[in-house]
Amino acid sequence: MSEEAQIKKAIIDYYHEGHATSDPAFYKEILHDRWLFFVFMNGELKIFDKEEYMSKYNPEKNDDTLIWKTDFSYVDITNNIAQAKIKLENQRITYIDYFNLIKENGRWWIVNKLSDYTVK
Repeated sequence: MSEEAQIKKAIIDYYHEGHATSDPAFYKEILHDRWLFFVFMNGELKIFDKEEYMSKYNPEKNDDTLIWKTDFSYVDITNNIAQAKIKLENQRITYIDYFNLIKENGRWWIVNKLSDYTVK
């Protein structure tokens, strides 16, 4: 499997599924321990660490009526680092996410995410 295919598979299998199920266990498989989330909200840059980000998800509160879809705009790889741009959306919201990734111990990890969103 190519490096690009490995990255896409990891993002779909763990990041996408984390959103689709609202289960933070999926994020543990893709978010690096030093992961940070950057988002511009209400005119201010907000930064969340991995623990704070995952605390917002709870599978018991998941809305099963939402249909999540992930599309890749690009994946750019240089040796053991990469960047990916995705569109993740459901009937209520569209996220545009820019991921920076590293390959560590044979697997790809998201190190950070810069995100924008539009409520539908």
